[in-house]
Amino acid sequence: MFPFIAGRAASLSGAALQGFAGLLSSLNRVGQFALIVAFLTGGAMVSQIDPMPSGLWMGVAVVLLLIVGAVTGMMGSRIKKLVKNSQAGQSTSEDAGKIKSFSWIAAIAVVLAILIMTNPQILS
Repeated sequence: MFPFIAGRAASLSGAALQGFAGLLSSLNRVGQFALIVAFLTGGAMVSQIDPMPSGLWMGVAVVLLLIVGAVTGMMGSRIKKLVKNSQAGQSTSEDAGKIKSFSWIAAIAVVLAILIMTNPQILS
């Protein structure tokens, strides 16, 4: 859902953009904390499975979660840059475009992670 919300940033300006960027930043931060919780609880759950899943499955799952974390981190810095450029009266279209691109990459990685994690037989 974040890519659809982030797409609205390109059409706003001034105080509305700054308030919206604050919302995006908050949502991004909550998502990052949720990712940490998912990573820790998922690791605990995998350690309790009697027939351990394949190493490939565990590796792909970890890499996908790391991709989501990295992309949301880059998105967070772009959100801060968007606010700074908006306050300075500079163009924000490049930052808004990058935020939208990063959010689509993160969304696709999340969907892939869900598919891989809920179907461990895919990579066994």
